[in-house]
Amino acid sequence: MTWWEWLVVGALLGAACWTDLRRMRIPNGLNLIFAAGGLTYHGLSHGSQGLAWACLGALCGIVPLYAMNRLGGIGGGDVKWFGAFGTWAGPSLAFELLIVSVLIGGAIACVVLALRAPGLRSLGRKLRWPWGDHPAAGGRKIAFPFMLAVAPGFLILLGKG
Repeated sequence: MTWWEWLVVGALLGAACWTDLRRMRIPNGLNLIFAAGGLTYHGLSHGSQGLAWACLGALCGIVPLYAMNRLGGIGGGDVKWFGAFGTWAGPSLAFELLIVSVLIGGAIACVVLALRAPGLRSLGRKLRWPWGDHPAAGGRKIAFPFMLAVAPGFLILLGKG
């Protein structure tokens, strides 16, 4: 990807993070504009091959996350965002971001679980937790926005590429 493509994708990631952190929701309109922009750009700049590449990138973002969504692991906005990201970044980077984000999300989940441990519970109660049940309270509706894992994953890919 060129520097300005990274810039566009980074700006759209920033918008998705902002809404996900505040409302645990990524608006469909944002995802639609993001995906339409990627499809249009690659279609106009690389013809039918570019359009096919962008569509394959969207599938590489959507299919694995759709399975996670059906299992209750993530929201539909995250699935659509990854599909839109794939239209810009293509299949390889979409899949790489997916893998890195899932690993970071797993690490976040381990920290959240650790906050339930007797020794850390009092520390955990001091942390503000605006998404669902507080981890230290022991509730079953603990959640966090997946963009908390996607943003650092994106920075890792940016540093790599």
